[in-house]
Amino acid sequence: MLIPLAFDINLLLYIVMILCIGSTLSALTYRWQRRAAAEWRKEAHEFLELPYYEPDPLKFSQGRSICSKCKRKIKCIHLIPLLSYALLRGRCSHCQQNISIRYPIIELASAALLLPLYWMYPISAEFGITLILVCALICALMIDAEDYWLPDECSFVVLCCATLLFQLKGQSEVLPNISAALFAYFFIFSLRYVFLKLRNLEAIGLGDAKLLAVLVYWLGFSAFTPILLLASVLGLMGALVMRKSLSSKIPFGPYLITAALGYFYLGYFL
Repeated sequence: MLIPLAFDINLLLYIVMILCIGSTLSALTYRWQRRAAAEWRKEAHEFLELPYYEPDPLKFSQGRSICSKCKRKIKCIHLIPLLSYALLRGRCSHCQQNISIRYPIIELASAALLLPLYWMYPISAEFGITLILVCALICALMIDAEDYWLPDECSFVVLCCATLLFQLKGQSEVLPNISAALFAYFFIFSLRYVFLKLRNLEAIGLGDAKLLAVLVYWLGFSAFTPILLLASVLGLMGALVMRKSLSSKIPFGPYLITAALGYFYLGYFL
C-alpha cells in the first residue's frame, strides 16, 4: 500500500520564491556586466582624451525587462521563471529570436543553491541574512563565469552578512576568522606573485584572493583546505570537459563558490 506524502504548501511557496529570486539575479547580472563594461570603456576614452558617444546601459532599477534583440519590453506574463521560457520555446514573443539559455540556467541554479536553506533555518533573521549571502555568491559566480571578473561588491556583501551572522550567534570574538581570511588572501597573493616573477604569468586574479578570504572568514579556517582543494579539482575537471588549453583563461571564482557552498551544506546535513 502506498503511503501518500504530506503536501507542504510552505515548501511549494518557497520554491516559487527562490525561482523568482533566480529570475531577478539573472536580470541583475546581465545589466551589471554591461554597465560595468560601458563604464570601463568610458574611463578608457577619458584617459586617452577621446570622445565617447555610447548611451549608458540601463541600471538594474531602471525600467522593465526588455528583449536583448528587438529591445521591446517583455510582458509580465512572459516573465514567469522557467514556465515562460518553456511555453515560448526559448523565443521572444515579439521578434521570435532565441532567448539566451542563461536565464533558465540561473533560475535553476539559484533554486538548487537556495533550496537547502528551507530545512536549515526557520524563518528568522539568520535565514534572511544567509539567503542574501548565498545570493551574493550566485551573482559573483555568474559574472565570473561569463565575464571573467569578480565584483568586489559581492565579496563585501558576504563579509557584512557573515559578520551579522556572528553577532546573531553570539560569536563576539571574530579575530580567528579575520586571521584566517588574511591568511587565505596572502596565500593566493603569494601564489600570484611567484608565478609573475618566475613565469611572467598572472595565474590567478586578486578577485579570487578576496573571494577566498571572505569565504574563509564566513566558514572558518577549517574550511580553507577543503575549499581550495575541491575548487582546484573542480576547476581541473571543468577545464578537461571544456577542452581548455594550458594558455586558456579559466574563471576560478565559480569553483571556489561551488566548493564553499558544498562545504557549508554538507557540514550541516552530514
